[in-house]
Amino acid sequence: MGNLSHSPVLDGVFPDGPDTVLLHPALIPRHWRRRQIAAAVRPGTVLKGLPGATVVGFPLMAGNGFAGKFIFTTVALIVVLAGWRAACAAKEERGPHGDTPRTRLRRGEGWRSKDFADLGADTARLVRELLAGVDELHRTPARAWIDPALPGEAHRVVWEALCCLDRGRDARALAEELATDPDAGEDLVAAARQAACTIDHDLAEVARHLRGCLLLTRAWEAKLRRTDLTHRADRVLAALPGRDELRRLTGAAEALPQNVFAHVTAARDLAQAGEFPWERPPVEWPRLTLLLPHRATTSPPGAGGPAGKGQS
Repeated sequence: MGNLSHSPVLDGVFPDGPDTVLLHPALIPRHWRRRQIAAAVRPGTVLKGLPGATVVGFPLMAGNGFAGKFIFTTVALIVVLAGWRAACAAKEERGPHGDTPRTRLRRGEGWRSKDFADLGADTARLVRELLAGVDELHRTPARAWIDPALPGEAHRVVWEALCCLDRGRDARALAEELATDPDAGEDLVAAARQAACTIDHDLAEVARHLRGCLLLTRAWEAKLRRTDLTHRADRVLAALPGRDELRRLTGAAEALPQNVFAHVTAARDLAQAGEFPWERPPVEWPRLTLLLPHRATTSPPGAGGPAGKGQS
């Protein structure tokens, strides 16, 4: 599962597939990690370690202090086997979604998003939105700038809202049952439906207010990103070479060909290698031939121009 120290909304792989879970507000990270470790070490591990300890400890019977050695060997093997099993369980129980381990969740420890899938697509979507909102409030960079107790309070409010939604299942079931019962009065059907609608309405209000919190934190996140980008841009631009430095660089580069020219002309004079092409009159310079683009059509035989001349 995810890092509990950051958010109470975690991803896990359950027997029926991957899902998101909102942990109980009273479930602190230490208790969760302790229970996960305890779940990896079962009584079967201890029973498997006892035969091995007996086999290893039996040769020590002839020596002095047999009881102490045997107990020490037994405990050591049990610890080693328990650690080995925990490591194997963590490796084997990884699901198809990355490195997310399989999760065991006891009743009352958390609400999964799939726990409310039977209440309709709209309700299931709203539950996922609530879980995502709590997770975002715990992970947002704006958390350092808001009330430190606010993410925990949002966690508690959403948890209680999901509890109320779960308690409203009976009202929904009663409304469906009364709707198909010809002996039920319209007032009973209306009352049951009204109770379910009230829960849905209040849950939507909770989601709306949570959405408002996220709107504010996201706006502040944008300000923080803008400030960070401004500071980074200032640092990068300040580190760029100045105009004077670039002028000195181009001036130094401009002197390079002059230096080479002076040396090669002096070497030419010493070696009597003759003039360079650019030292001759322009009429003696090599003529550059400009090749025309290739055309698919050619001039007919006998026509004037280079094509006609080539065929004469």
